[in-house]
Amino acid sequence: MKVGASFGRSKKASESGAPHRQRALIDYYEQYETVVETLCDAAQYGPTAALERRYAECRARMQAEYPPLKPFLISYLEFLPEDAEAGLKLCGRPLDAFEALVAAFDLQEFLKMDDGNMITRINRTREALNFYGEHLRQLAARTA
Repeated sequence: MKVGASFGRSKKASESGAPHRQRALIDYYEQYETVVETLCDAAQYGPTAALERRYAECRARMQAEYPPLKPFLISYLEFLPEDAEAGLKLCGRPLDAFEALVAAFDLQEFLKMDDGNMITRINRTREALNFYGEHLRQLAARTA
């Protein structure tokens, strides 16, 4: 085997991986910011019909886009027992902080089940997104 050979990946696959993953992260981050804004607005003003619609749309997209990103994002996520506990209450299984933010079916359920950790969840998930984004920027710079 050659020194520096990659295991199970071609050079072409590894070079195209970072830009593809950056695009997926950007798409997810846009939905994430919208859902965070929606959660904060609902906490302040109550779950209006417009906020409920926005939450439902973003929730569906985030839940669809999260699984391929999860293995990467959780590498940068600080786990706390409160996230797992919130998941158990909301859907009967432990969740990470990303999943806990969109676990409730609607905003009324989210507010009713809010454990007081929304802001720390937002901070920890935003930090994980930023760290992963920086990692991808460094990968892209190395392959450029």
